[in-house]
Amino acid sequence: MKRHRFGGSGLFALATLLAASPPVRAQDAEAEKPFTLSGSVTLVSDYRWRGVTLSNRDWAIQGGLQVSHSSGLFIGTWASSISPYGGSTTEVDVFGGWSGNLGPLSTTVGLYSYLYPGGVGVNFFEVYGSLGYQIGTLSLTAGLNWAPDQGNLAGSSRYLFGSAAFQIPETPITVKGSIGSERGSVVVDNTGQTRRKFDWLIGVDISGSAIGFDPLTIGFAYSGNDLPDRGRNGLNSYARSGFVFSIGASF
Repeated sequence: MKRHRFGGSGLFALATLLAASPPVRAQDAEAEKPFTLSGSVTLVSDYRWRGVTLSNRDWAIQGGLQVSHSSGLFIGTWASSISPYGGSTTEVDVFGGWSGNLGPLSTTVGLYSYLYPGGVGVNFFEVYGSLGYQIGTLSLTAGLNWAPDQGNLAGSSRYLFGSAAFQIPETPITVKGSIGSERGSVVVDNTGQTRRKFDWLIGVDISGSAIGFDPLTIGFAYSGNDLPDRGRNGLNSYARSGFVFSIGASF
């Protein structure tokens, strides 16, 4: 059976990460430093990206590093274990771009490459952009990822998304949610049929500040999509909705 591709975005992205939020910027207190290094390591019970499991509903270890310049330019890498894909069991992402403020909006634009060491004919790239707005402790983000027609894809694809995160005042709890619409080279069966996909995520993050360890974050989420689901062992078992537990630390 052909491995399924989703809008040309196979395996986030910080997943769900960069697609859902702009890269980390230097803190105001460190604004005088020309370069800032940030990173993270996370253990997840299911690597979900745009509503689809990429670890076959199994545990995955993930981590990344990013170097940011005071001008707003950044470059970084992020990796995750994955279920076998094209001969590879690892996803390595390399990304770069610019992040800054346009009036009250935080803006991010850049390029994201998805690499699969040991895989054959499975690497690809996207360009992306997002706008964010802050209202008190409520963060809103909207963006677009676009993958041009490449040898690894059945055509160009685009992914539109919106996300929100609300940090409950005087608590370590943040409520989060996202929705996305993907259209393009989304293969849903062996005939090569394509269609539009909608996905969603809702969950909570608990900061380690509750136990005096700020770098730690524990997360609980429920993620899914509207692709046809034919059961646990069926053709589209990867499309089944599911819960995700995560625990990670960042610096």
